[in-house]
Amino acid sequence: MIKKLGFFGFLFFFFSIIGFAQNQGYFSENKYAEYPIISLKENFFGTPVYFIEGEKIKSSEVRAYMEIMPGDANKFGQVNSRIVTGNALYFGGMAVSLGGLAYFFSNIDNVPSNPRVLPNFLILSLGGGVISGIGSNMKRQGVREINGLVENHNYLIRQDDIVGPYLKMDVRQNFFGQRVDIYDGPNLMTKQRLNQIKRDFPELQSYLESAERSQNWSIALDVVSFASNLVFITYVVSPQFQSSVPSNFILPLFVVDLGVGISSSVIRRNARNRTRLALQQFNFRQ
Repeated sequence: MIKKLGFFGFLFFFFSIIGFAQNQGYFSENKYAEYPIISLKENFFGTPVYFIEGEKIKSSEVRAYMEIMPGDANKFGQVNSRIVTGNALYFGGMAVSLGGLAYFFSNIDNVPSNPRVLPNFLILSLGGGVISGIGSNMKRQGVREINGLVENHNYLIRQDDIVGPYLKMDVRQNFFGQRVDIYDGPNLMTKQRLNQIKRDFPELQSYLESAERSQNWSIALDVVSFASNLVFITYVVSPQFQSSVPSNFILPLFVVDLGVGISSSVIRRNARNRTRLALQQFNFRQ
């Protein structure tokens, strides 16, 4: 009986050692090693598009990968729905503004005899601009949040492989357009600290060069856009607005203002995309 207990005791001890070793291996290895890195890019309309190794994937697939952190997955779904709503408002506002432009063109010959044409055009244009602005802001804030969720997800699945600092980005609006901030983990980097990291990691400098050029161009265009808006608003509220003269200038001013605004938006988006790609290339040395 004693011998039997000794034999079973030995088996219990043997399999306990094996199980402990297996558990040690489980905890020492990256259990998310098979999960791919997710890339985020904003399309022409500022809507996030997702990629894995260059292949486009659906937002539902991104959420499925994020299920390793259920809270992040739920937040991703909520923010994605908000972006869809923002898109609807943005395009709805654009439709109202274009409707105002079509109204103006169809009644341009009646401007001298019908004093309501210009005010109606401005109401439609400004109203559409406000609606589009609300939608655009919803999208912009949504992309910021989703960008953070994607960065956190990528860090979670590759934290054991990261060499050096893990750089992240955030975008905030300032008086002239946007400012792209870079963080080392949770800490906002100063210009001096970022330059030091560039010296320590020369590859980061090459990654960020095109992003910084786009950012400088976006600032210049934002200044022009602000000046254009100021001229447009100052002109239409001047006493001349009550005469027929403004009809000769209001449309060119509107077109210039719209064109500069779109160009500025495109360059800002390009700066964000390039910065996002540069940091991901640096973090994971892709």
